[in-house]
Amino acid sequence: MSRSQAGFGLFEALLALAIGLMLLGAASQVFVSTLQAWRVQSAMARLQDDARLALQRMAQDIRMAGMLGCLHREAITFDSPAAAEAFAQPVRITHAGDGRLESLGLVGEQLPGTGRQPDWKLLTDCRSWAQVSSARDAKEIPDALVFPIQRIAYQLQGDDLRLVRGNQSQTLIDQVRDLRATLVPTQEGGRVDVQLTLFDPRHQVELRHELSVALRNRLPES
Repeated sequence: MSRSQAGFGLFEALLALAIGLMLLGAASQVFVSTLQAWRVQSAMARLQDDARLALQRMAQDIRMAGMLGCLHREAITFDSPAAAEAFAQPVRITHAGDGRLESLGLVGEQLPGTGRQPDWKLLTDCRSWAQVSSARDAKEIPDALVFPIQRIAYQLQGDDLRLVRGNQSQTLIDQVRDLRATLVPTQEGGRVDVQLTLFDPRHQVELRHELSVALRNRLPES
């Protein structure tokens, strides 16, 4: 056999194998890094969607807080002291000892399409009188406008943000690391500032969101 027809030697084969293993290892590292980045981005996207869902829902209910018909509260009569107390403070915020939100209570007009019985019905002629009764006891009055009024609360229980209506409670989102709400008086009537922080412990991802929601109606003077 001539020298030009000789195959690869042992050294060349080992060198080719070593280069191949190096390339394979580098490709594996790129794949692992890409997979990890994809998982982190997926976790961040999920947290973003959860935060948007929760904040949009909270903003909608906060805007309706204090919407108590077409007359001032002084013109409203109540069938119970409990109803009068609830209407006197449409936005009620309580915090835990560590500063996290404990409860954000809201009283206001119930939007249509909720499929739920309101807590009260406000009947009024929008000129001189208005009366509030429980939804079950409210009696129809000819030519009176009817406003359904609800009382709900957003409560932070552990890592879960829950929406509470009467005796019913449902989880909106989980993995809540921190939630704070502040009622800020303004010349226009007030606003509620919300700070929501979500955390994914598996991927060590944290996202913080802030939202300011203006109240549509001026709250009663405290």
